[in-house]
Amino acid sequence: MNLKPTCKSQYLAVHTEAKQLLDQGYTKKTVFDYFVAQKKITMSYKAWVKIVDNYDQKSPFSRKKKTSTARKTIGQSLGSKKGKFSHSNDPYPQETDSIVEEKENEKPFNLIKKG
Repeated sequence: MNLKPTCKSQYLAVHTEAKQLLDQGYTKKTVFDYFVAQKKITMSYKAWVKIVDNYDQKSPFSRKKKTSTARKTIGQSLGSKKGKFSHSNDPYPQETDSIVEEKENEKPFNLIKKG
């Protein structure tokens, strides 16, 4: 059975050379294209960038947990009612109510009987 090398193992095989090229001022894209042309790596560019930036981590592709920021939306309040929905009875401003505008511009129509 022939196992396909992982992206990280492909990177680690060229790490020293890649680091030298990057330190010389070459872009990640240029170094990636160079190794692909040499057939030293077969991963995607997106995977390459993740591994170059996180090669020293055990799992460079694991998602980092984002610190959640509380979102405040219309009609919801934060504070003591956390997690509870509250509804605002404030009407929309008149100038944004498109239904009223459509009714004012509506032309009368006549019903035509089939027959």
